[in-house]
Amino acid sequence: MARTEKKLSKQAIKKAAWRHNWTLQWCWNYERMQASGFAYSMVPVLKELYTTDEEVCENLERHMQFYNSHPGASSVICGSVVALEEDYQTEMADSIKVALMGPMAGIGDTVQGVLVQPLSYIIAASLANEGSFLALPMVIIPLLLLFLARWPLFTWGYNRSVKIIEDLSGNSDFNTLREAAQVLGLTVVGGFVPSMIGLKFLSAYSKEMTDEATGEAVVQTVSLQKTLDGILPYLLPICLVGFCYWLLKNKKMSPVAVIGIVAAITFVLGALGILG
Repeated sequence: MARTEKKLSKQAIKKAAWRHNWTLQWCWNYERMQASGFAYSMVPVLKELYTTDEEVCENLERHMQFYNSHPGASSVICGSVVALEEDYQTEMADSIKVALMGPMAGIGDTVQGVLVQPLSYIIAASLANEGSFLALPMVIIPLLLLFLARWPLFTWGYNRSVKIIEDLSGNSDFNTLREAAQVLGLTVVGGFVPSMIGLKFLSAYSKEMTDEATGEAVVQTVSLQKTLDGILPYLLPICLVGFCYWLLKNKKMSPVAVIGIVAAITFVLGALGILG
């Protein structure tokens, strides 16, 4: 196989990064998932490394094997693969894709799906509830920053090359980051439960009592909500979240079914004037 034995130009590396970060999922399919997008990002790299179209196509076939990872975290893998292709370590490049696509997917999904998105959406919902124009930027800006982070991640992966495996093995900082993101995300979301779920008892009960001083009958009204707040503030929202979690985890219900059940219960109790 005729190689150019040249180092990749900055232009080829930039093209690989741009193609990966923009088009990784454009040809997503159930058979090979993101393989087409990944192979497309390798085209400018392979064209500089090999002298004939046949050799370029032959190497592209390697990158058409099944591939699936988090689109943002995959930038690290792509950068590393580009560096390995540059050194003509083709077997290592294929192996590192298989080895890293799972761990990087776990990291990317946790950071985006557990930490950033729920937090930004909850804050945006609170702002929207108050009529603030900052609600829309609060949704867009975090996602935009996650997208822009793909370029420095690609560069870091390119510079680290095969050493990324050492970074991800054992008790690495990546595992700590993933666990910290999960804990922080769930803690923040849980803290917003009382403010986002305005569930309370509307009904109260009356009790006739005799005033010891005057001897007259007095009707005393007791608020159920005030009684619950005296036991534990925001008890109803907490119980509702626990009930939904129980349906999802133990009863294996879909989120749509749980939403339907909650909507039905609150509609009936609201119509009866019990909850509001």
